[in-house]
Amino acid sequence: MKLRGEVEVDEVYVPLGCKGERQARPRRRGGGRRRGRSTARKKPFFTLFNRGSRRALFVAADSASSEDVKKVLSKRVEHGSTVYTDEFRSYSCVVELGCERLSVKHSDGVYALGPVHVNNAECRNWHLRVFLFFKRGISFAFASFYAAAASAFLRIYSEVGLVACHWLMEVMIHAI
Repeated sequence: MKLRGEVEVDEVYVPLGCKGERQARPRRRGGGRRRGRSTARKKPFFTLFNRGSRRALFVAADSASSEDVKKVLSKRVEHGSTVYTDEFRSYSCVVELGCERLSVKHSDGVYALGPVHVNNAECRNWHLRVFLFFKRGISFAFASFYAAAASAFLRIYSEVGLVACHWLMEVMIHAI
């Protein structure tokens, strides 16, 4: 199923680890200075929010490069849709996919220009973080599984119960 119409896209970096695997040098708990915003142990998750339907989709990607953005959006956003993004450089490929791109420049302190904003997607990023927080760390290998589980959880939470249960049953039937 592809999202269509007005779609907000935002990225969030989630710290991941090697849960369940033995490490040669285990990390120190609470030790050391944590400076900078390194993405060494973090993985980008893309949040796609379809305006009007309250549907959000989380996708784990290998990196936040423009090639990965193309892969994520070409599979999940219909041709001809309007895509709202921030000024992140990797989103410049949206126009090449046949979508209209409208963006806001957060670095200038602008977070909304009328209908042009990604506030809904950023709000869903916090839903993803809260969902993953209670898992007490996830592995790099299962990041896409947790992204799909978070999408299902958010859909059940935000939609009418019977519709969400019907959708969940369809997903379970196709997964078998």
